[in-house]
Amino acid sequence: EFHQTQQAALYSDLKDKDLVGSYDLGAIKNSIVNLFTTFPGDKILNPNFGLNLNQYLFLPCSDTTAERIANVINRQIKLQEPRVTPIEIEVLAEPENNQYNISLVLEVPFINNNTTINFNALLNSTGVQFYQ
Repeated sequence: EFHQTQQAALYSDLKDKDLVGSYDLGAIKNSIVNLFTTFPGDKILNPNFGLNLNQYLFLPCSDTTAERIANVINRQIKLQEPRVTPIEIEVLAEPENNQYNISLVLEVPFINNNTTINFNALLNSTGVQFYQ
């Protein structure tokens, strides 16, 4: 009995420190961030999941490249995250800093027709960083 009590106490501590799953809007936000930070081929069971935006950093930083990035993001979001509908995808080139500002507005129809998620990110030589 004493051993079982100690074991129960140990497992109760683990529950508090275990990973917490995210659902609904939180899960969708995490999925979008994962899409941007995962390279295709990284997920063994889903090798097509992810974006390789770093490949565009080796092209001239221009409005044309920004448009190509926006098209890839739009296509991959529609393909990989069916829970959202892209409303606005804006990619602005900053040639002086060799980087791109990415702004996303995504609708989440299954939660509520008026629910949107906004993301802002920066794509540069260090990869994709999300910010508020």
